[in-house]
Amino acid sequence: MKKGSMMVDPVTLWPIRSVPKSVADESVRTAHAQAVSTPTRAPAAGLPKLVNLTTELASAGPPMDHARIAQLRQSIAHGEYSHDIDAIADSMIRFFRTGE
Repeated sequence: MKKGSMMVDPVTLWPIRSVPKSVADESVRTAHAQAVSTPTRAPAAGLPKLVNLTTELASAGPPMDHARIAQLRQSIAHGEYSHDIDAIADSMIRFFRTGE
């Protein structure tokens, strides 16, 4: 054995079978025909509109009822806000049971 060269046996998980030339040639021709006949898609014309809409919605933030928030803050500040713990718990349980 020459210095610097190493003999290594190939490792395979299954027996290697040769593919007949006619089958190999046909599969290459079929793959090429599919690649040539498949039209490439041009970007959708509406894509810039969707990107602009997405950007606008993201910059606007989540929808909020500022009037209702101000009303709740005022009620809490004056000690007038009442809550029903049992109703809140029931709503939470219904939500998680039904997924609504």
